[in-house]
Amino acid sequence: MRDGRELLFAKINKAEKILVGLGEEFQFDWSSLLEDCRYQEIEKEIGGRGEYIWIVPFLQKMVLSESKQNKWQTAYGNLGKVLKEKDYFIVSLCMDDYIYKAGFDESRIVTPCGGFQKMQCDQNCCHVLSDIPGESYDAVIQYYRKEIPLEDLHEPVCDQCGSKLRFNQLGVTKYAEEGYLDSWERYTKWLQGTMNRDLCVLELGVGMEYPTVIRFPFEKIVYYNQKSFLYRVHSKLYQIGEEISGRGTGMQADAIEFMG
Repeated sequence: MRDGRELLFAKINKAEKILVGLGEEFQFDWSSLLEDCRYQEIEKEIGGRGEYIWIVPFLQKMVLSESKQNKWQTAYGNLGKVLKEKDYFIVSLCMDDYIYKAGFDESRIVTPCGGFQKMQCDQNCCHVLSDIPGESYDAVIQYYRKEIPLEDLHEPVCDQCGSKLRFNQLGVTKYAEEGYLDSWERYTKWLQGTMNRDLCVLELGVGMEYPTVIRFPFEKIVYYNQKSFLYRVHSKLYQIGEEISGRGTGMQADAIEFMG
């Protein structure tokens, strides 16, 4: 695995442009939350009381903000080192926002599945994103610390229509794509400048969960750009299609460990 990584880093160093896709294997492992004793108590307390399920993503955000050095931070740090001072763009399917605290230029990132940065009306009534209500987030943390009872928590709602506020993540009733469209436009403009240029395309942990966002488009980019090369790293789905054989290589490895 180390030889493959060194080969990749050398290719990135020589390339004019680098396109990176981060997939499901790069997503933060929420099992750390499930193993938390206090969270286990909360699960039992909530039980079948579905009106309190909304606090779970707030707890996820709390875990991410308080997490100490771990393998995800190491992997992002190493990726940042090889991309430093390079002309790159990153498309990430991860919804944990780790990428936004790893030191990358945010104007070179698009996260089409959303994350924890903004909230939206569950019905997307006005197509506008909002900041996270500080009082709701603080109250959930206080409840986690046993400073207030569960009954003191109140689910945030949309000021316009009264529907529930949700984190702007794929999976809400009516996902607000407005959260990433500006970044996607920057990405497509950047992509136009890669034709007939020495382009290194890197997929890290991209499976078949949303293949039309990264996997299939990246293959198409490499197919048409004869000066490009695809590196696909995945624990299982690392194979390269015949149509780009000779200008791509697949490496069977866990993406986080590969970059660790």
